[in-house]
Amino acid sequence: MKQKLIKYTSLLLSLTGLFSCQTKAQYETAAGSKSLLWEVTGKDLKKPSYIFGTMHLLCANDAKLSTNLQAVITAADEIYFEIDMDDFGQLMSGLAAGTMKHDTTLPQLYTPDEYERIKTFFDKHGMGMQLQLLGKMQPMLVSALVYQAMLPCAQSDGMELSIMQLAHTKKKEIKGLETVAFQASIMENIPYEKQAKELLQSIDSIETAAKETAEMIRLYKEQDVDKLLEFSLKTDGGSTSEIQDVMIDSRNKNWAGKFAAITKDKQLLIAVGAGHLGGTNGLLNLLKEMGYQVRAIQN
Repeated sequence: MKQKLIKYTSLLLSLTGLFSCQTKAQYETAAGSKSLLWEVTGKDLKKPSYIFGTMHLLCANDAKLSTNLQAVITAADEIYFEIDMDDFGQLMSGLAAGTMKHDTTLPQLYTPDEYERIKTFFDKHGMGMQLQLLGKMQPMLVSALVYQAMLPCAQSDGMELSIMQLAHTKKKEIKGLETVAFQASIMENIPYEKQAKELLQSIDSIETAAKETAEMIRLYKEQDVDKLLEFSLKTDGGSTSEIQDVMIDSRNKNWAGKFAAITKDKQLLIAVGAGHLGGTNGLLNLLKEMGYQVRAIQN
C-alpha cells in the first residue's frame, strides 16, 4: 500500500561518514558536465552536499542507482525529497488535499461522450477500478495513471523508491522540502476545467503522448538537464510560462532559500525532479548565484 502511495504522490507532480569532507576527491567530474548528480561546496558549507535529478516513474530496469549515487546516499547525514516519502500519514493527507472542492467529480467535468473515452482507456489498461476510486481527485492527479500506462514495460518504478530502499538499509533519515498537501494546493491554481482538458487530450492523442514520454525518458538517460527542462516545457501545452512559474520556478526559489539552513553542519542528498535542475531559474543555477560551487559528478 505504501509503495503504491509513494509511486502515486511522487508524480505530483522525486557509506556512514566514510567520505565526509574528503568526498570531493572520491568522485570524478562528469564529462561535458552532463549529469543528474551534482556536488555543492563552498561558501559556508563544512561538508559537501549533493543534488540528484529524479524521474518520478520509470521502467523498473531503468530505475537503477549508479555506484557514485549509492556512495552519496551512504555518506549522507540526511536525504531530502520534494516531500517526506517516509511519512505515511502525510501521503494519505496529501491524497485528501488532492480532492476537488464543492463535491466536484470527474464525470461532471466532461460530456458523456468525453468521459466514456476516458473510461474506455482506463478499462483497456486494467485501471478501471483506479478511475472509480479517483473520481473526486483533481484531473492532474488522475493523469499520473495515464503516464504510467504509456511506459513500455509491465513493471514500473521511480528513482525515489530506489533511493529510499537503499536509504532504509543504511538507516538514513528522510525529510521533505515541502508537504504533499502543498503540492496538491499548487494544482488548485490551475482550473479544474483546464486540468480536465489536458487529461482528455493526453488520452485522445495517446500515440503522440507516448512518443513524448519516450523522448523525455531518452533525455533523462542522457542526463541533459537543460534539454530535459526545455523539452518538458515545450510539450506542456497551454499557458507554459504560467505553469512553469507555479510548478517549477517558484518552488526552485523556495528550495534554494532553505539550502543554507538544512545543510548546516550536515552532508545531504537532495533528490528532486530533474526538471528542477536546469535553466536560468533551475536549482543548480540559483545555488551558483548564491555563491556556492556546483560541479557535475559522473553518474
